Amino acid sequence: MVKLSKLLEKLGGECLNSGTGSSAKGNPEILDVHLDSRRVGAGELFAALPGTVHDGTEYASSALKKGAVCILSSAPLGGLSGLNWVHPQARRIAGEAAALVHGEPAREQVVIGITGTNGKTTVAHITGALLEHLGRKPGIVGTIAIKLHDCAQKPATHTTPDACELQRLARRNLEAGGDSLVLEVSSHALDQERLAGLELDVAIFTNLGRDHLDYHASLDDYAAAKERIFDRLKKGGVAAINVDDSSAERMIRTAERKEARVITYGTRSPRAILSASLSDAGPLGSHLFLQGMGIPRTGFFLPLVGRHNIENALAAIAAVLSVEASPSRMLEGLASITSPPGRLEPVDTRTSELKVFIDYAHTPDALARVLETLRELVVLGDDEGHTILEGKVLCLFGCGGNRDRTKRAPMGEVAGRLADVVIVTSDNPRFENPDKIIEEILEGLKNTKADLVVEPDRRTAIRKALRMTSRGDVLLVAGKGHETWQRVRERRIPFEDRKVVEEELP
Repeated sequence: MVKLSKLLEKLGGECLNSGTGSSAKGNPEILDVHLDSRRVGAGELFAALPGTVHDGTEYASSALKKGAVCILSSAPLGGLSGLNWVHPQARRIAGEAAALVHGEPAREQVVIGITGTNGKTTVAHITGALLEHLGRKPGIVGTIAIKLHDCAQKPATHTTPDACELQRLARRNLEAGGDSLVLEVSSHALDQERLAGLELDVAIFTNLGRDHLDYHASLDDYAAAKERIFDRLKKGGVAAINVDDSSAERMIRTAERKEARVITYGTRSPRAILSASLSDAGPLGSHLFLQGMGIPRTGFFLPLVGRHNIENALAAIAAVLSVEASPSRMLEGLASITSPPGRLEPVDTRTSELKVFIDYAHTPDALARVLETLRELVVLGDDEGHTILEGKVLCLFGCGGNRDRTKRAPMGEVAGRLADVVIVTSDNPRFENPDKIIEEILEGLKNTKADLVVEPDRRTAIRKALRMTSRGDVLLVAGKGHETWQRVRERRIPFEDRKVVEEELP
């Protein structure tokens, strides 16, 4: 807890009696900070901020009735009978106030933040596993779940929680014995100051593709939001950047302006400080040669499928080696890495004849990477390079409703170009008409040579796809990954791709 006067002294702004506009009296202890009025309790601060759906100022009176001792806002609020802390940068100040209230818990831990269009969840998963192998006690906050050290895993509602909740999580992780925190950081989070009050030891940039243009005005604005992760680096912090990505130079320049120590990683560029080259790829993983950051050219096996997972592993390696300089033990840890749920996750089909994978791929770039990986699994050759087996790649996917419409046709184009059979279906249509979403996807499939099936009902589509899959083929069920529900208007209907595949197996 912290006195309100201490927060004002450190963070600025003015505290008024919102009913009269005069300087307020009283100096209450602030026990916690909330952005959601429903969670406010006695002795706490409510940050009344505008949101994408609701305006927090509308709930200020409700928060006071529930025991809030002060309302933080960007402009004075009238008609209230309580203290009103006014600060023009109230969104940022909410996170910084929460950090002070909770004793700045992130300062006592190594904090690693990961941003990028694709790969955040896998990079976070690998990073956490490697830190644990090296003797650290990490907590992970991300898209799939929140898993603090030595605590039960909880489902996540957002990729990155709000700034106040992040401080609570950092405090809980510390109290549970954790010494490090790995965070997936979305572009929304960076734009909305959800990292306010946190300093990063390492900021990772994986890649930039087309996504979230329903929120960001342009691809350039989207990239600018991603750049802001480097603003959160502490002095002397590390920026680990995928040098093979088309936005790498922009990110490197930004990180250097922030005086970060830049570590580039990649599989193609000779400029990569940490690099990997592929020796052989198979259905169980990749044989690689790794070098850089104190590692001489060393061969090892990465038990993850796909070239994109080589980049994900490099990102995690760069982060871990920058805080834990033990290359040999880190390589040992890589040998036991597994994929996170819903990321190129194989389904147990009870037979080697049928190969089905679940993946979260919901952007054109992510879908392309996964389909290219699966293409390698259906083409086998002999020692002389002759093709001896070539199956089909089947791709089942849809696009979410009330989300970025501009990626629908490009996703159709990618599927039509890289798969032999495309099954277009629904994926969280929300408040949009599923048939209209499918129409927009089909625009990208006009010139495809792939066999095309349209089935709006996702369960029926999965059933049809399974019956079209033969020996030597591989079926990708894309878009939902780890999700366990389907959003249809205001309803949240239980639906898990992996379970539905298992139920519908022929």
